[in-house]
Amino acid sequence: MQKGQIVIGVGALILVFTLYFLGKTVQKKEQLSTPTLENFSFDQYEQLQLSKLSSEQQKELLALKAQIKSIKLSDTTALKALYLKVSDLWKNSGNLSMGAYNFYRFAKIGGSKADLENAGDVLVNAYKSGPDSTISNNLITFALRSYEEAIGKDGSDVGLRIKLAEVYVQGSQEPMKGVGILRQLVDSLPDNVPVLLALGRLSIQSGQFDKAKERLQKVLKIQPQNTEALYFMAITEAQMGHNDEAVRLFEMCKLIVADKNFNKEIDEIVKSLKSKKV
Repeated sequence: MQKGQIVIGVGALILVFTLYFLGKTVQKKEQLSTPTLENFSFDQYEQLQLSKLSSEQQKELLALKAQIKSIKLSDTTALKALYLKVSDLWKNSGNLSMGAYNFYRFAKIGGSKADLENAGDVLVNAYKSGPDSTISNNLITFALRSYEEAIGKDGSDVGLRIKLAEVYVQGSQEPMKGVGILRQLVDSLPDNVPVLLALGRLSIQSGQFDKAKERLQKVLKIQPQNTEALYFMAITEAQMGHNDEAVRLFEMCKLIVADKNFNKEIDEIVKSLKSKKV
């Protein structure tokens, strides 16, 4: 560790930005953990979770599942409505994992790009919310499947390909697939801001601060007041031991974000940086 380097973990710093600026629903933890590999299906998981439902919810679920079995596969409108009801039932019971899985089943019927992308988002959010480790790998698997199927509908959607890459990097057993996707994107779109930001975050998380700085500087040349780039550049400067510059960038970011809770977090970071002697 360089003298004066920031002491708070990189994962926590990235999470501060995620919580208070992007507004994601995630638990406050250092980073996404790699899921454990389990030979455990969602159907098996559902059986274990049934006892946690109220008697009324159990009756409603059984009735919905009976209706699903009785409907012809060609009646996609009715099937989608029923799977959405099952998804909502589980979600309202507090089981985001089962809610997400049934939303994926809803999305698969008809298989529109928008529904599949939304299913991927729901599965990722359920994973980030800290599910039972017995099902976390399944959530990632189905999220990847959802995004890949959505990309099959429209391979030109850069934002969707970034989502796929980030899930590969942050949650799967094959992180280099995600790195490869991002590298392909930056090769074909060297000035694309979301791609550069994704690569910048990845470089920070892997400790490649020189690369992170290079990518974030490019973003700031294109968009000088890009708050995300300013924030992650501040993290980069802090990790490189450039505390004065890090403080300046954190203060700039705080002014733009103007969120009370975010500002409180930043003030703590700045206080820590100012207490260090470079």
